[in-house]
Amino acid sequence: MFALVCKDGADEVQAQCAGVFDVRVVTAMSELKRLAAQGDLEGVFVDARLGVTSAVQQRLAGTAVYEYTPPFRIADAMRWHEQTRRAAPKTEAPQSVSPPVSPVPEPPPKQEEAAVRSAAPAPLALRRTVSAPVRRRTVPVILLDSPKGGAGRSTLGAHMAYYGALRGKRVAVIDLDTNGDIAQKFGFADAPDVRGWRGQSVEEAVRDGVCLVHESGLHLFPSAQSPEVVLQDPEDAVYLLQLCLEEMDAVLLDMPQGWTPVHQAVLPYTTQVLFVVVPAVDQLARIQEHADKLVFAGLSKADVSPILNKSKKARSDERALEQYLLPFSVRAVVPFDPTIDKRGGINGKRIVRAMKPFWDEAFGFVAPRKRRRFRLFGR
Repeated sequence: MFALVCKDGADEVQAQCAGVFDVRVVTAMSELKRLAAQGDLEGVFVDARLGVTSAVQQRLAGTAVYEYTPPFRIADAMRWHEQTRRAAPKTEAPQSVSPPVSPVPEPPPKQEEAAVRSAAPAPLALRRTVSAPVRRRTVPVILLDSPKGGAGRSTLGAHMAYYGALRGKRVAVIDLDTNGDIAQKFGFADAPDVRGWRGQSVEEAVRDGVCLVHESGLHLFPSAQSPEVVLQDPEDAVYLLQLCLEEMDAVLLDMPQGWTPVHQAVLPYTTQVLFVVVPAVDQLARIQEHADKLVFAGLSKADVSPILNKSKKARSDERALEQYLLPFSVRAVVPFDPTIDKRGGINGKRIVRAMKPFWDEAFGFVAPRKRRRFRLFGR
């Protein structure tokens, strides 16, 4: 069986492969790895426009990968499959396929085959599937993300925003999670409805009551708390984000759990993903699947910072989660604080101590150097 990873036109590809290749459309990296582990995967057809060929080759070592640029041509795929089958070790028994409809040229000699492979164009590098609009690249946009609710992304995001605001940064928080409670952490009980608002400035949003201003100078766009709202409108999220990029020094996006259309809408603007996870056994599968989705979105290791939150045993939990976060690695470990739930708000001292190095880097702060004291001999 062959897996097909494409942007569009899957029906056309399957129609061309009918009677030649058994093609199955795959949309998740975890599904590809499961098919490869079961031994049912003979090869993968990857659409070059997605830019995930390198990621698929790294995750599925030993599986043949064919990258094509639309339109898909069955004759080229058959030639590639025949050359791959002939180049396979003699001990392997390749699966039989129907004879090709067009003559297949003889494969080059072994001496020339290496030169042909080296001369072939390299697969496209990872990139986002949606091109980012033109904006000010100097403004950091932090995406607070987690595969499941209760990981603490809103709590870490509130502390991060408060930390930046107290040090003179104009920070805006856009709460896109309908179950979010960032506004309550800053003492705002009533959350206005920001859906459909189309003002021209942040100042106008403050006058209209859409944006809440904390005493620290933090600007907060809360999410709709109405019970009939299941998910924020991606267009509203993009509009508020573009508005904040023109006037703010940093923007934090509190995302809903999982992988939603809101993620795909704001991802081109994102400069850093704060991937918050907890060391719970029942969340390991979701953590691994979410890491695969970030890879499929074209995010590199430098773009994603996994944060291990609520950890009682820091080092052991970090080592246990390494295999589920690949290719990303834990950036910071936040120790478990049993009193944070009782105090509430933004009073987590352990959070500040653990996250301060990351916050200084994200906001562009320069950590003060410790002065060395020299002691004179004989005094």
